[in-house]
Amino acid sequence: MTKIKINAEIEKDGESFIFYVNIFNISEETLKLNLSNNTSGLVRETVHLYDKNKDRLHKGVSYMIPIDDVTNLTSIETGESAQLILKAKLEEIENDLFLDFKGANFNVKQDETYYFQIEYLGAKSDMAPFNID
Repeated sequence: MTKIKINAEIEKDGESFIFYVNIFNISEETLKLNLSNNTSGLVRETVHLYDKNKDRLHKGVSYMIPIDDVTNLTSIETGESAQLILKAKLEEIENDLFLDFKGANFNVKQDETYYFQIEYLGAKSDMAPFNID
């Protein structure tokens, strides 16, 4: 059974956000995972956003961006970790504000608190809070 622990940290950079996702191998074997930074398939399948009441937001999925099917195996030794970097930017479209990742977006509001969570291989990160200013 694969055992991992996930931690997420968020940094704001102007109108963009950088989500640092750390995956820790807490199993007794080396893990080989098909992961790479900023792939649309990873965001579509694993990223969840919640509003200030911790209700899950609906995800808009962009099918215009292809799923990155390259084989990119990341080996994580027992007790070690790997870091993914997911980037998103705020975009206004027809008076609506979106937090836009590569491959998926979420409708958000100015001056609100949101929570980021990633779920992968049955493990979930804590809900990391961040503000849309």
